[in-house]
Amino acid sequence: MQSATIWLTENCNLKCRYCYEGQEKGKRKFAISNITALISFIEREILESAKKEDKVIISFHGGEPLLELKMMKNIISDLDKISAKRNISIVYEVTTNGNVNEMEFLEYIKNREDFRISVSLDGKKEINDLFRMTKCGESSFDKAFWFAKQLLKTKKYPRIRMTLTPEMVEYLYENITFFIKEGFEMIVTVPDFFDKKWEQWHLVKIEEQLYKIYGYCRDISTEPQISLLDQTSYLKKVGRCFGGITEINIGCDGLLYPCTYTVNNMKYCIGNIWTGVDRVKEKKLLTLYEKNNEECFGCGLESACICTRCKFLNEAITGNCTAPVPIICGFMNVFYRFFRDVNTNSLKIIKQ
Repeated sequence: MQSATIWLTENCNLKCRYCYEGQEKGKRKFAISNITALISFIEREILESAKKEDKVIISFHGGEPLLELKMMKNIISDLDKISAKRNISIVYEVTTNGNVNEMEFLEYIKNREDFRISVSLDGKKEINDLFRMTKCGESSFDKAFWFAKQLLKTKKYPRIRMTLTPEMVEYLYENITFFIKEGFEMIVTVPDFFDKKWEQWHLVKIEEQLYKIYGYCRDISTEPQISLLDQTSYLKKVGRCFGGITEINIGCDGLLYPCTYTVNNMKYCIGNIWTGVDRVKEKKLLTLYEKNNEECFGCGLESACICTRCKFLNEAITGNCTAPVPIICGFMNVFYRFFRDVNTNSLKIIKQ
């Protein structure tokens, strides 16, 4: 096992319209009394088997993880001691809305080089605040944007994490170029496949926007990393999932799950931090991962498609782990056509 995601809390200080956890967030958080067992589990299951050249990744998730910044710092302090003793490098990852404990966090990471930080922002202020607001209905943009800019100033180089919903499609070019002009070099766009409002015309619009984004990035002097323009994200052979094998999610209650889509779903619980991974359940996961999506037979994109790899995403949306998600099929075809044009130099650039 090479990575673990720790769910510090289910609570959040925002009330985003599209949140996958629903509008009524859970109140649970990781118990301080369980931290010793957590550290022991990570040392036993991950660090003991890690080689010096391995890059162990520990991610903090929520809810909003910075609500539990003190707990995060305590966990990192313990892991730092173990990794130093074993001469193993740990990279810590956190995705935050940048609206809570931001000053304390900036001070904490000031002299650290082992953090990867993603800031959730969906675009310019007027667009971001259509979807990402506080529980009081106030703007979340100003704090988050200031936080992200501070990270830039201190050379922490944050990723901007944009959620793409059907309503956001027409603003895609505008939002991405906004962040590029503000100096951000890593922009990750995550489609919300759970949204039931996706229609065919949204895919047509996305394709138009891709050409414009590509044209813009081609003509500027910098080389920003835009996930939508990364061929390996969409056309690379995906292989089988190894959730629960090489990576693990640790819920607020200390129970273990293969990925974020399965947390709190007891059907896919594969152990706990006290007794470790249940190897029988682990083997059952491998059997699940080997199942083929019969509907995908004959599709030229089967080997690269998310639906081939992510059985849990299939089940979460369609109710069947081997039933592909129609909107994902649509996305894959859009990106296939786009990258085919890029690679054959037949790309028609749409100027703004």
